[in-house]
Amino acid sequence: MAISRTQLSYLAGAVLLTVALYLSIGNSSDTSVATQQSSENLSAGSFEGRLTMSKARLKRQETDRVNGLEKKIEQSSGDTALLAQLGRTWDELGDPSISSHYFEEIATTTPGEREWLNAAYRYFDAFKMSDDSVSRSVMVQKAIDCYQKVIESNPQNLDAKTDLGVCYAEGTANPMQGISLLREVVQAKPDHENAQYNLGILSVKSGQLEKAVERFTTVQKINPENYEAGYLLGRCYMQLGKNAEAIAALEKVKNGSKDPQLVEEANKLVSQISINQ
Repeated sequence: MAISRTQLSYLAGAVLLTVALYLSIGNSSDTSVATQQSSENLSAGSFEGRLTMSKARLKRQETDRVNGLEKKIEQSSGDTALLAQLGRTWDELGDPSISSHYFEEIATTTPGEREWLNAAYRYFDAFKMSDDSVSRSVMVQKAIDCYQKVIESNPQNLDAKTDLGVCYAEGTANPMQGISLLREVVQAKPDHENAQYNLGILSVKSGQLEKAVERFTTVQKINPENYEAGYLLGRCYMQLGKNAEAIAALEKVKNGSKDPQLVEEANKLVSQISINQ
């Protein structure tokens, strides 16, 4: 499973939602806004609600394409090829929160490791992309359910176990279960890049920078071209006051990465370190 699918997110959607609702309390003029937000969040919790909101964002030609496939599926109930076609259409439209549903239908009809994985990684992406607390909660639970089905089919699927660990660690009230799963992966396969990377991310979030340095250093040994890990390694070194090591890590990012945004961020950190020395 490609490491690029595991995006870094430090935005706490639930916290932002709580603040928005708090600000609306006691202000009668905002009652309709609060009601609308509540309605939207309720809709985000059901597939029908998500589908309605997603369709509203489509262009007419895209809507016609989706509606046409839906009509074919109504006429050919249980046709998994049509369900897959509709799911891939929503993939092309950039909405895994919808495509995942159709691939879950396929997996329910014809269960197997690959089928459940197709649904799982789409729910995983939808979870990582969501900035709405209700939708995020629904997507992570769906992802967990599907990844568990994958692992039931193949307990040795370490990529699935890694993503399952990330789901628990970042999307539930039981992060230690996720960390335990990730540790199981690296114990079984120490050079599992994605598991090591995510353990590094979780170490950063918990303030364990020395452990994060160990994880990101390991990732760089496994894959020297993982420049995201290199950038985070440099940032950890900087926060630990190890400026020489930080600059060395960041210079590798600047010289090797083809991502202009990542290079720009590395440049900023190097400049910041140089100014403060």
